Amino acid sequence: MKKKLTFIIIIGVFLLAMTGCIVRNQSSAHYSIKEGSEFTDTYSYNVEDDFKGMKLEINLNLTKGIVTFELKDPNGDIQWSGEVDSDKPLKEVKSFDKITGEWTLTFENVDNSGEGEMNLQFNRF
Repeated sequence: MKKKLTFIIIIGVFLLAMTGCIVRNQSSAHYSIKEGSEFTDTYSYNVEDDFKGMKLEINLNLTKGIVTFELKDPNGDIQWSGEVDSDKPLKEVKSFDKITGEWTLTFENVDNSGEGEMNLQFNRF
C-alpha cells in the first residue's frame, strides 16, 4: 500500500511539473471586439533561450469594420502585419525563428468601427 501511495505521489508531481512547463510555453487570448469601443490592445510573449522558435495563430473574424495588427520581435522589427475586415477574415498560423526576448502583438480597431471575435495563441517550438 505504501509503495502505491509513493508511486501515485511521484506521478502526481511529475504531471504537475509537465503541466507547468506546458503552460509556461504557451499563451492564448480571446477578445470580443465591439463597434464604437476604442480598441488598441497589445499582447506579449517571451521567447526564452531554450526555444527553437515561436508559432503564432491568429483567428480574427469581423462582422463589420477594420482591425489592423502588427507583430514586432524584441529588436522592434515588424515580423508580421496586416489588416482584417468583414470580407476577409484571418485564420492563419505562422512560425518565426528564435529571437530571444519579448515579442509584442498589437491590434487596433480602425475608426472604432470593428465588431467581431479574436482568438490568438503563442506557442514555442
